[in-house]
Amino acid sequence: MAAYGPALSVISARWPVLTSATDPATGKPLVLRPETALDLARREVLALRRERLLHGQRARFDPETDWYLLAWDTFRAVEFPADEARKLALAVGLDLEEDVIGRARLVQRKGDTVALLTPAERRRRGAVDPDAASFARLVDAVHTALLVYDEDGAPACGAFLRRAGLLQHPEFRQCLQALLEAVPRTRGRDGAFLRPEADLLERLRLAFFPELEPPAEPEPEAAVLQLGLLATEAAEAGEEDEE
Repeated sequence: MAAYGPALSVISARWPVLTSATDPATGKPLVLRPETALDLARREVLALRRERLLHGQRARFDPETDWYLLAWDTFRAVEFPADEARKLALAVGLDLEEDVIGRARLVQRKGDTVALLTPAERRRRGAVDPDAASFARLVDAVHTALLVYDEDGAPACGAFLRRAGLLQHPEFRQCLQALLEAVPRTRGRDGAFLRPEADLLERLRLAFFPELEPPAEPEPEAAVLQLGLLATEAAEAGEEDEE
């Protein structure tokens, strides 16, 4: 959304901006319409954010999958403001109520916020089906794989991935890579992931897609030591100020 203002500013400064298309009646180049320029700006921003999640690779996902990825990457939380979810939906060309909540069933409303649904919750709403022969959205295929792994284990998940043709599916693998980056991999004191989505994604990666790169994680001991050093430095600085 932040790219819209600069895009319109560039068009205004160079108006009229002509396209390579021609008017069939006059043979003259057609003027670039502002809404077309905004759509181009939106697509470029989405492509760049996807590229960052994919370690420099370019990819094309369906709008619902884009929304889900960017929701995790932007908010880093399961629950976030509904108005921000609406703006994100507009940025990928969707309507929050009709497409994200209604048709795709990716989130549920909670007053002024929305909450991302788990694969199991989406199955209860009819959006995830382990018996499906194909998937309209990449996020549905990923959620189905995670659901089968969680409920039936690695052998059943492997059978599902082979039956659905997903083991060598390039976009499916790219979507997994992007989610590995987007879903927070915060660990608790016991070393386990706090988010079940992160845990299932990592288990799926290790079992079937070990070539995918997980994000770098700081060592818990190093993180604790660093915090301790920072606290010590702050205390020493306070003592010096008092002197």
